Amino acid sequence: MEKKEIDKRFYLLSALNIIPALILGDGLTIDSLVLIGGLVVLVLNHTVLVNIVKSVVAASRDGEDAKRHTSRILVLFLVKFGLLFSLIAIIYLYKKALITKLFLIIFFQLIIQVVSIKNNYQNS
Repeated sequence: MEKKEIDKRFYLLSALNIIPALILGDGLTIDSLVLIGGLVVLVLNHTVLVNIVKSVVAASRDGEDAKRHTSRILVLFLVKFGLLFSLIAIIYLYKKALITKLFLIIFFQLIIQVVSIKNNYQNS
C-alpha cells in the first residue's frame, strides 16, 4: 500500500486554511500575510514528507541502490526540519504573539494532511 502523489484536493483543502489565517490575523493585514506565508511553507513541508516516503519505499525496493536513497532521505529530512524551524523562528522574530496562531494553523493543516493521506490509501 504505497502513498500516491499529492492530488488537487489536498491543495484545495489547504487553500481553505487561508480563511482561518485571515481571521487569526485580524483581517487583511501584514499578520495575515505572514500566516498565509506560513501556510505555504506547511504545504511545502508536506510535499517534502511525501518525497521522503517515496524515497523510503524506493530504498526498500532497490537493495543495491539503497545508499543513494539513504543520502536523499537524509537531505530531505534536513530540508523538512529546516523549513519548520525557519518558519517558527521567522514568525517568532517577527511577532511572538503570532506563534500560538501559527500553531492553530498547523493543527488545521495536520487535519487536512490526515484526510488527504486517508483518502489516498482508500483509493488505492
